[in-house]
Amino acid sequence: MPDPSLTNMSKANDDEEEEEYENMDVVFQNVSTATSGDTDKLAKKKEITSRLTEDQMERYESFRRSRFKKADMKRLLLEITGAKSISEPMIVVVSATAKLFVGDIVETARTVMSERKDSGAIRTGHIREAYRRLKLEGKVPKRSVPRLFL
Repeated sequence: MPDPSLTNMSKANDDEEEEEYENMDVVFQNVSTATSGDTDKLAKKKEITSRLTEDQMERYESFRRSRFKKADMKRLLLEITGAKSISEPMIVVVSATAKLFVGDIVETARTVMSERKDSGAIRTGHIREAYRRLKLEGKVPKRSVPRLFL
């Protein structure tokens, strides 16, 4: 059984890290050592974000700050792979991939909503239709193990 004081300390550190991450603002700063390619990208980002509506900017900030908890992702990867340990870079890569996939689902669900002239929150039907469309486009990986029952 793990020591409860150590568990509480790690939870406190995670909470502090998460709070710090949530308090970050979307700010693009010029770096004096940036190359011309970096400054071009920075200028494009500034131009694009300046065109966003307040609602779009709020969603963008939420997307940038959102992430999967490393501990949860590590536990999931350990269960899937059956390995005894998972490296930190592997957790980061899988988390980033999952975040991009969720972003695609949400973006496609918003498209479905606008096509159906629905408003408000994304509903289950929108998510299912978004998943179906992404699957048809080949953006959803195929199962490596076939289903036993349909």
